[in-house]
Amino acid sequence: MTPLSQRKQQILRVLVEEYIHTATPVASETLVRKYGLKYSSATVRHELAGLEESNLIFQPHTSAGRMPTDLGYRYFVEHLMRESALSLDEQRLIRHQFYQVQDQLDQWVRLTASVMARLLHSAAIMTPPRSNEGCLKHFEILAVTELSAHLVLVLTDGSVKQQRLLLDRPIRQDGLSALSERLNSLFAERTATEIDVIASQVDLSPVEQLVAHTISHILQQHGDLFGDVFYREGVINILEQPEYSRLGPETARNERVRNVLEVLEQNRLLPALASHLRDQPSDGVQVIIGGENEWEEMKDVSLVIARYGQEGGVGGLLGVIGPTRMQYDRAIAVVRYMANVMNELLSELYGGN
Repeated sequence: MTPLSQRKQQILRVLVEEYIHTATPVASETLVRKYGLKYSSATVRHELAGLEESNLIFQPHTSAGRMPTDLGYRYFVEHLMRESALSLDEQRLIRHQFYQVQDQLDQWVRLTASVMARLLHSAAIMTPPRSNEGCLKHFEILAVTELSAHLVLVLTDGSVKQQRLLLDRPIRQDGLSALSERLNSLFAERTATEIDVIASQVDLSPVEQLVAHTISHILQQHGDLFGDVFYREGVINILEQPEYSRLGPETARNERVRNVLEVLEQNRLLPALASHLRDQPSDGVQVIIGGENEWEEMKDVSLVIARYGQEGGVGGLLGVIGPTRMQYDRAIAVVRYMANVMNELLSELYGGN
């Protein structure tokens, strides 16, 4: 992108801030009057035309003011946005809430999502902390019917996983217990990779191969920070935003509502984020704006997300989702702070830095 002059940067910054605040296309006269710009309305209109040519803003129709494009938001976030931080009172309140739930890991996750949703009046998302690589502690197989059984795994990080098994022949409970005892002696304290190696080197029966493959698959999924489980809070907050409640034709609003609900309710969000985050460093906050996401259903929303936890150890993902007209400085500050809180809690629980 061609570098912007100081004047264009100033005008773009106040236009984005005004639009985030009002959700209304911004006129040049508004910028001059409200923000005390030392330029005439004619000069501001000329600069706005230049910003429009650079695809940083657009006019929804001829007589309207201007609105930021996704590219305009990106320029704002990377070059023009002011730093923000939570107040000391907010920090104290958050830490007091975590102090009350003590060492309850599941409550940490729910509380973190709830705090982000409340502070930002957006939807919050969070995956539960997982080990970098799932490791088996012990498993049992329980007979259900003649040709089905229930596999229960306990992992070394305390997680419990369950899976139904379809058998190719009837096996009684005593046979399943003996099978479990034999495989536990081989697979205990092993990762998915190690179990696959052992299974390839040991003579296993067809049902033992089925159990080994199932356990390996469960451990692989557990070690994926972008697995298929995430918590969400405050979805109603998004639907109360003007983009979904009053701006534009009703059919367009309904389409935006349907898209965001599909993404959040059908667990399609994590696969969409995986390509953005798998190769990113574990520290820091990432902003994904509208059309930057490869999923068509997410072109009207932005995400501010961060990974939390220990490098190479237990961790997960947290963040917020809302309309592209998001208060990015505030969202980044909240997400960064909550990631730091989770880092500290997990460090105390599991040890390490």
